Amino acid sequence: MLEIGNPPVALLRTVATRPGKLRPDDVRCLTEWRNRYVRSFLTEFVATEERTARWLTSVVGPSSDRILFMLDRPDGQTFGYMGLAFIDWERGYGEADAIVKGGDSPPGTMTHALLSLLDWAQNKLGLNQIGVRVRSDNPALLFYQRCGFVEQHRCPLGRHTIDLETVWREEPTAGTDAPALVHMLWTGRPTSLIQ
Repeated sequence: MLEIGNPPVALLRTVATRPGKLRPDDVRCLTEWRNRYVRSFLTEFVATEERTARWLTSVVGPSSDRILFMLDRPDGQTFGYMGLAFIDWERGYGEADAIVKGGDSPPGTMTHALLSLLDWAQNKLGLNQIGVRVRSDNPALLFYQRCGFVEQHRCPLGRHTIDLETVWREEPTAGTDAPALVHMLWTGRPTSLIQ
């Protein structure tokens, strides 16, 4: 558990991912907020609690390159989640991932939580380079810039729909009408602490 602020205004708590150990409230929040912000992700689908539970136990849990945290207020109320993914332990590289604010929190809490997570990733996990990838049409792009991420490049995205799921993939020939995937690196120098 990582405390955010002194005194703590929030806590980053690792998400249980073992079958039979999942917290139903975490599964419910992850599902609800995934559906609320579906157009912010590279895969768009209607999440269910069963699908979320399966993702936690079969994708997140067994993975050595992914860590997911819930964000709790000191009173225990969960208001968001964030994590690290695409961790390459040999290169010391990882990406901020799945950063979602789903409930109320004091102003600046998400920024402080992300900066605390990135500091922990550098100083405790040894990740010397941290990136993030975000769709160009996602308002979170400005949030990442304020947290000290700098754009490296962007690539147009092509939309592919199969059954009821839409997947956005990098396609350099997709054209300028499509959203792009913005690749950013963290400089460690936030420009603003409000969010």
